[in-house]
Amino acid sequence: MRPTRIVLPTPFAVGPVNAYVYALDPVTVVDPGPLYPPAQRAFEQGLAQAGVAIGDIRQVIVTHHHPDHAGYAPLLAERCGAVLRMHPEAALRTASPRGDEEASEALLRRHGVPKGILVAMRRELSRIVSFMAPLSPFAPVLEGDLLAAGGDELEAFVLPGHAPGHLCLQAASYMLGGDLLIEGITPNPIFEVGPEGRRPSLQEYRTSLERVRSLPSVPWLPGHRGDVGDPIGLIDSYEAQMSSRQETVRGLLAQGPKSAFALSQELFPMERGADPFLAISETLGQLDALKDAGRVLEEAAGPHVLFKAV
Repeated sequence: MRPTRIVLPTPFAVGPVNAYVYALDPVTVVDPGPLYPPAQRAFEQGLAQAGVAIGDIRQVIVTHHHPDHAGYAPLLAERCGAVLRMHPEAALRTASPRGDEEASEALLRRHGVPKGILVAMRRELSRIVSFMAPLSPFAPVLEGDLLAAGGDELEAFVLPGHAPGHLCLQAASYMLGGDLLIEGITPNPIFEVGPEGRRPSLQEYRTSLERVRSLPSVPWLPGHRGDVGDPIGLIDSYEAQMSSRQETVRGLLAQGPKSAFALSQELFPMERGADPFLAISETLGQLDALKDAGRVLEEAAGPHVLFKAV
């Protein structure tokens, strides 16, 4: 039986987020939303409409660590004595949501991001992580694990790109997809610097999309908006959009070498309301793909890095 969707408000530009609740034993919640009072009130109202009390919840599953999905999860699990389940990489980022800020900012400066924009990014990160509860004890979920939820059996697939350790949970007749596939939105491959340097987020995302092509074609229950009835068709549209954007990036570089930040502002100007962090995340991902294809070169230019068309 499909879980009940509870639509929650968020304090983020993406808008409402979907939580899912299984009312049968073991009573399970997937992605209970941000640590944000309006969302918590909507969550409890949705539980009541599904015939579930907070104390009935036996497990809380997180698809990925972003606060619009997971911010409330550790506190909820503690509150009702439930098992908190997530991928270890999601747990790592929940425990240290600011990551390695010094390394991230150094790399962003090399890619041309001005100091004032870095200050604004730091301020926005502080706002974002304020909607996350601290990590509590958790049970790791790994590729291929089988989880019981409300009488259904869910198989875990680790499909990163939008977030490290991003989980999708396959039942017999549907997939709980987190933010991998969303109608009308291309999930952003987020910029992130780890111990081995910047993660190739867009390549990871495209690899995950290719894996989905080999899975049973069932409706997806996504983290935002309505069901995805044709996941392969949506993937095809994503791939076309990404290929088109790569051609746009290369066309801009044909005019002369540019930094990733300068490119990001041509693609997603701030004066039109674009988020500069998401803009450079997307731009660096497209540049990675073009470099891998041998169509763009990266070169040092003093303290900065520039890209040029080949």
